[in-house]
Amino acid sequence: MKCRIVKKRLSAYQDSELNHQEQEEISGHLAGCRECRAQYAQLEQIRQTLGEWEDIRPNPWFSRQVIGKIKEPQEQAALPVFQHIFRPLRGPAFAALILIIGLTAGGYFGTLVASSGLFPFQQSPVSYAQGEPLFTTLKFFDPAPPGTFTDGYLRMANYKEVSR
Repeated sequence: MKCRIVKKRLSAYQDSELNHQEQEEISGHLAGCRECRAQYAQLEQIRQTLGEWEDIRPNPWFSRQVIGKIKEPQEQAALPVFQHIFRPLRGPAFAALILIIGLTAGGYFGTLVASSGLFPFQQSPVSYAQGEPLFTTLKFFDPAPPGTFTDGYLRMANYKEVSR
């Protein structure tokens, strides 16, 4: 018998689940094969470590309780027609709600940060009441908005000393 077959059947051999002929073949193989004998010794050591397990006896009423729960009718919704209609809309409705909450929170916190002056390139709060035309407030879209590191570098690189 080959080692790979013996190794697959060692557990069954240990539990005496094989027929008499297979038990004899594996016994003969174990007598001549050191590797399979070592694996069988490991299985024996595991079995001794675990000891004999006692069967767990369930509550005598357990099976009746399970069968009763299976046969118990499911609770019906108050309006099954509406439940049938709105069930497929749960996912999209939840996604829309999350999107609305995210946009609202983003707008609120964006306005809060912009009005607090935390932007390094914001020189003064933008107000259309100051009489500035709309296109002057679009400086934030320039390649180097005022007050940024890039703007400072460009001003430094283009600095010319004025003689007095």
